[in-house]
Amino acid sequence: MAFCTFGDGGSIQGVTAVENIFIADYMPSAPGDYVKVYLFGLMLCARPQQNDSLPRMAESLHMDENVIVNAMAYWEREGLVFRVSDNPPAYNFKSLYGMKAENAELDDEIYTQRSFNRSLQQLLPEMLLEGHEFRMASDWIDVFGLSEDCVLYMVQREVERRGGKLPAARTLFKHLDETARRLADAGVKTAAEAEEFCALESVNTKTAEKVMKQFGMRRAPSVDEINLVKKWTDDWKYTPSDIIAACAETVKSYQPSFAYLDKVLEGRLKQESGANAHKTEADISAEEAERAEVKKLLEQLGQASRVTPAQTEALKRFKQMGFEYAAIEDAAKSCAQKNRRTFEDVESLLAKWKDAGVFTLEGILEERRLQEHYSGIVRRIFERAGIDRRVTASDIKYAKAWTELIELDAILYASELAQGTQAPMKYIHKLVQTWSAAGITTAEKARESAPKPAQKQQSRKYEYEQRDVRDEDFEEGFFVDLRNRKKQVQS
Repeated sequence: MAFCTFGDGGSIQGVTAVENIFIADYMPSAPGDYVKVYLFGLMLCARPQQNDSLPRMAESLHMDENVIVNAMAYWEREGLVFRVSDNPPAYNFKSLYGMKAENAELDDEIYTQRSFNRSLQQLLPEMLLEGHEFRMASDWIDVFGLSEDCVLYMVQREVERRGGKLPAARTLFKHLDETARRLADAGVKTAAEAEEFCALESVNTKTAEKVMKQFGMRRAPSVDEINLVKKWTDDWKYTPSDIIAACAETVKSYQPSFAYLDKVLEGRLKQESGANAHKTEADISAEEAERAEVKKLLEQLGQASRVTPAQTEALKRFKQMGFEYAAIEDAAKSCAQKNRRTFEDVESLLAKWKDAGVFTLEGILEERRLQEHYSGIVRRIFERAGIDRRVTASDIKYAKAWTELIELDAILYASELAQGTQAPMKYIHKLVQTWSAAGITTAEKARESAPKPAQKQQSRKYEYEQRDVRDEDFEEGFFVDLRNRKKQVQS
């Protein structure tokens, strides 16, 4: 039996015909070697006398036989060829004319997953997928219940995570199989759910890595260890900071471990629950109000975690500094806008506001308005002085001081004079201080006080009687006639 043959109406004598539908729809997404196999197979279909066997085709294409078998399996999944014999292997090439309408009526798995298999192969262009990999991907859909989009997202994320440096196909898909099992165990089915799950898992993995660093371990965290972190954050509502802080108590253990840390955190949880049992209703009510305020701050910071005693103490400390709660809440919102999401960040900002003498939301809003006002003045100064950088707190401090001494137009004139100097802001500061001390407050007065350019001193014209000098005024022999001198030498 010939290795490759045409289907009905597929033979064109004297040429190897490649239908446009193959070039337009199938070739762009197919691996290069698979395209070579398909085109060579088309040629063999028209030349049965050259069509001896699979080894002969492998020899002609300088390929391994397994590559050709995989290529034929690929085109079989695409519906372009049909295997008519296994021993020896033989394939029948189908004419593509009208194939789309025909394939639409087929329910066979080969055709229903053709588009998915093609998309999967496109995500791994440097890797030639075989039947083993496609069957695993099919199991993720049929057995685990993941959607096709979910599987494709999972593969794409793994490729991006590895930075394009991928292992062998079987190794990669073994790792992907573990990820697919975790997604299925978590009830994930869609790509959106997978994205959310992977984001949370990434946070838990990073927390587990930080814990391992605290323990002095130099390996990747296991799945069980990551699941423990997930329990601490999701069920017990501990923040990553709480978990890392609790690592300090594991020094009591001869060999710190995640299991020991789990007991530490569980003990803290029970201790907090027990402490609440002996409190009066008034105490509980006050604490509930405090927790509600802390919870609101956590929401402003973009944190979905349980309220900890340390956070409650921090809120009390903020209030003892003299701040009203509305101002503290605004500080949390401002920190979140700059992606600073801890209570330490809030305290740092409040300390700056305390130095500025503002403790109420109204005062903070007014201070913010003034900051924006003086930032605008600084930007005008920068434009006149030729300064190209961002506005700093030091620049705003300068602007506030200068506007208290002289008018803005005089400051802008000083900025023009400072253009090209090594330290423009310091040069402006010196001019403002000098003008202010001299009572100069406007640009007009500043221009009048500017030193006039030095004029060139004209050379003095000496006026005295010039004397005429004649030859007879010189003694005899004062002049020497060189021509006569030369004649005397020659004679």
